[in-house]
Amino acid sequence: MSQIDPLTVSVASADALPPLAMQVTDLGLGLGTIDYIADTITLDDRAAGLFELPANMPIPRKTLHAQIHPDDVQDVECLVEQMLSPQLPNFVDVVHRIKTADDSERWVSARKRVTFGPKDAAGYSAPVSGIVGIMDMTPHKKAERQVQDLMRETNHRLKNLLTVVQSIARMTARSCDVSEFMPRFDARLRALSHNQDLLVLRGHESLVLGDLVREQLRPFSGDANAAITISGPDLPLRFAAIQPIGLALHELATNAAKYGALSVPDGTLAINWTIQNGKFTLSWTESGGPVVVPPQRTGFGSTVLQAMTRSALEAEVTLRYDPEGVHWSVVCDASIIRENTAHQ
Repeated sequence: MSQIDPLTVSVASADALPPLAMQVTDLGLGLGTIDYIADTITLDDRAAGLFELPANMPIPRKTLHAQIHPDDVQDVECLVEQMLSPQLPNFVDVVHRIKTADDSERWVSARKRVTFGPKDAAGYSAPVSGIVGIMDMTPHKKAERQVQDLMRETNHRLKNLLTVVQSIARMTARSCDVSEFMPRFDARLRALSHNQDLLVLRGHESLVLGDLVREQLRPFSGDANAAITISGPDLPLRFAAIQPIGLALHELATNAAKYGALSVPDGTLAINWTIQNGKFTLSWTESGGPVVVPPQRTGFGSTVLQAMTRSALEAEVTLRYDPEGVHWSVVCDASIIRENTAHQ
């Protein structure tokens, strides 16, 4: 017996198909038959189109074999060899890729069944003919890959978020008394929660910086506050930039509400961001509040505003405790901040 091609997915001529088979093709299946004696395959129009081969005429099985993706041949060969053994089930289901002229990815699912001839004197029965139904699985594979990519991204983001929470817990514990730990820790977790709410509400859309700024200031500014000015272009944020910027804004707003410009009626706050020559600049400037006294020790807030922001955004960070008001600014490469909306 000659070597059996691993993907002998052959189909009879559409004109020769019985009525039931014609109904099957209407369901999106390509059909085919194989002649193991002549070592040929005949594909109907749909199956031939998937394999980019001639339709409704016998072709050598090795021609079909050449269309199988090299990475899939070995696995398919194993399954087909099992099908061609009289001692095992005479059908097999295979899913594999096809090489295409334009190098695009194409997946098919094939359900194959073989018919054996009469046994010879030694009791051996050879394969004589076969039939196969073929379905284009490319859209399903693409959808499956999107789900897998989403799960990996979700897992990655969750791990990052847990790392941030652990860092917040450790640094909060180091910078305050036990009695103050839970209120401060809860407040910082709420800041993270605000960021997550914005991401969920946006769905597949990017979160813009202006919305992040307003969300972090909302608990401190009320429904409207003329003392706060926010200005800057629409800027969709990369996911990796949202948490460090959001946490920094929360710390600045918390301190401003306790000790700075947002703690008095006449205080003012200006938040501005720009992108020029590929550089992103974000600034926070307070004025009109109580005279600023620099902190005597470095706590969690200072760590977030300087070390964490500098590391996460690869940025130059400035934090000044000027007598007239706190000034904080970040300068970094715009590509670290800005989402590439061309791929959205």
